[in-house]
Amino acid sequence: MIYDRERFRAAVFISQELQPSRAANVDPYLPESSSDFSAVQILRGIWSGSNTAGTDSLDGYNNESSALYGDTILSFGEGGVHSSWALSDQRNSQISRLHWAKDYRGKALSLGLIQSQAGFSSFITNNALYGLEYRRSDRSRTDRRYRQGSLLEVNMPLRGRVEIHTDGRLVHSELLEAGNQLLDTSDLPAGAYPVTIRTFDESGRLLSESEEYFSKDARLPAPNTWDWQLLAGQPVNLFSDEVLPEAYDQTLIQGTIGRRLYDNFGLYATVAATDREHAGEISLRWLSEYFELSPGIIHSNNGQSGFRVSGALRSPWLTLSASSSHLDEQQTFSNEPSYRLLYSGIDNRTAQLTTNILGGQLSGRYTRRSSAIPVSSTTAFSATPAQATDTFAQELKTLEYRFPFRVGRGWGGDIAFAVNDADGEKLATATFQLRYRSGRWNHTGRYYSENGASDNLQRGGFSTQWRDGDLWAAELDQRISTDSDGTEHLLSSQTNFAGRRGYLRSQINYRDGINDSLNYTGSFGTSLMANGSSFAWGGERTHTSGVLVDVKGAPGEKFEILVNGQRRGYAAGEGRSLINLPEFDSYNIEVKPLGEGFYHFRDISDTITLYPGNLAEASYEIKQVILVFGRLLQNGIPRAGIKLSIGEFSATTDEYGVFQMEMFGEPKTMRTPDVIWKDCRVPLPDQTSGKDWINLGVVELADARCPSRIAQRN
Repeated sequence: MIYDRERFRAAVFISQELQPSRAANVDPYLPESSSDFSAVQILRGIWSGSNTAGTDSLDGYNNESSALYGDTILSFGEGGVHSSWALSDQRNSQISRLHWAKDYRGKALSLGLIQSQAGFSSFITNNALYGLEYRRSDRSRTDRRYRQGSLLEVNMPLRGRVEIHTDGRLVHSELLEAGNQLLDTSDLPAGAYPVTIRTFDESGRLLSESEEYFSKDARLPAPNTWDWQLLAGQPVNLFSDEVLPEAYDQTLIQGTIGRRLYDNFGLYATVAATDREHAGEISLRWLSEYFELSPGIIHSNNGQSGFRVSGALRSPWLTLSASSSHLDEQQTFSNEPSYRLLYSGIDNRTAQLTTNILGGQLSGRYTRRSSAIPVSSTTAFSATPAQATDTFAQELKTLEYRFPFRVGRGWGGDIAFAVNDADGEKLATATFQLRYRSGRWNHTGRYYSENGASDNLQRGGFSTQWRDGDLWAAELDQRISTDSDGTEHLLSSQTNFAGRRGYLRSQINYRDGINDSLNYTGSFGTSLMANGSSFAWGGERTHTSGVLVDVKGAPGEKFEILVNGQRRGYAAGEGRSLINLPEFDSYNIEVKPLGEGFYHFRDISDTITLYPGNLAEASYEIKQVILVFGRLLQNGIPRAGIKLSIGEFSATTDEYGVFQMEMFGEPKTMRTPDVIWKDCRVPLPDQTSGKDWINLGVVELADARCPSRIAQRN
């Protein structure tokens, strides 16, 4: 044989049984629900506030907001009764949704007190109403599109806190550094509606209060399918003090139709009308590998016109996105409470550029917004409209460069420079961070410099973070930070916990200075679910559906629950654990032991399909295994092929007399009874054991006690 390394080939043959296969005609819709009747109660709480020493709540420096939200669903397979309610310290308790809904195989019907989930329009107000909605839905499809929301950005002249409110209730809060800051809108629902944004400094003083128009819409219809929606009913006033909101004396009819004309091009048309006004909107969606463009125009009979254009360019070198929205002022206003089909006076423009350069990331942002629309001064905050808009910036410009580096094993950091411009008020910041990671600990030292038009600030600090990793079944992330500028000192704590019974997030900042102040935000969530035979509460995430994992056996042991191969919670032996999962999806459920012992169980996955309010069950019978081994000799000679038994368990020796058997039981008293061979009992005086194993040592058949031999001797 002559081997030529330049001329050879390798052939790999894979058995047909090992190759994944699927049906030629793939059903684009989810299968039927894995649950029959179930009841779900989701609870979510959020709070935000500040407290400054030496002041009282009348001067606007001490304030707090909190709200408790609940979603109740009685599910009957793919359909069910849905209810959403809220309790708030700023508003009376209210039910915002109460309707019957079914979303199955591409069609969705809702009847009652509803709020549209379609999000087709960028301008027509997405208001709750008493009526019905019938639409084509992608939620039950397996080839879904995505949604995109408009950017929300605020200017923080100094470090502080921001709150987002919808319908007069707190829905999001976070602590921010000085400068132009983007807000997290991932949890805001689809649709077009106004949001109230409030910013505070560290002492709790209200810096700005404004109302902005937010939209999150669908981007592209499903292939080879018409997109359509019909909405009809009476809009309601969610700011009313009634438990069930009052309806306006108006009727709304709205229809939308859309179609994907080509693989990456779609068209939407929406018409809406009330007793007093009507409007029409047309929008396009064009998506490609590197570019997307979404223009749209609207016109109403009262003279209002508007447009929205958004686009993005993505390449290996840079990412550029931009949007522009405009809607004319409404010319006539009614003194009577009424539903407004369109908002009034929108003029927003945003642009964002990100690119990699010199080993770091360079990003620039531009935001221009409509003038602040101050919320009524009769709110819980005593700020006047002038106070509410003093620091509201209409035009924000941000240029930032961040350079990460690594200096050795476990050591790293980054350097960041940023220039912020808010209506001509400039603020330059420089940040240097050095991090050290060791196991579950992560330590960070930071130096921060701020150069503004009025003053300069230098601040140094240190933070330490601890993550439990795989130490516990629950997830815990705790960060403690401190920094100082020489005159004021800050101590901060950030906690994220997620376990079997729910999640808890908390962030607390305490400042020691001229006026001591405390800022805090937090949230929690849990759920209660039941079907005809089971009840459970908890879950690391608060989704409206879930699976109840029942582990039978192995009391006290911990098991990891894998959903589609990813950890989503844990279960305890002889217990039930609730895993909250998003609705409208199919999942593969598995369990894996977290301990170091030996277990016998069915190592295959269960496939379940969940719709809103569903509670499916997956049961696993798990037995703890004690590994027993030893060596069988007779007068010092190994015996091969001898079958031995201990209780109901048995094993056969190999050619060296070695045997191994698996026994089921709880590894508590780690000793075994005598070995049984035929009618003989062999004592085991030299046993040694560990947590999950027993070493019987040498089993000498010459020491066996056999009744038949004793009878022969007698």
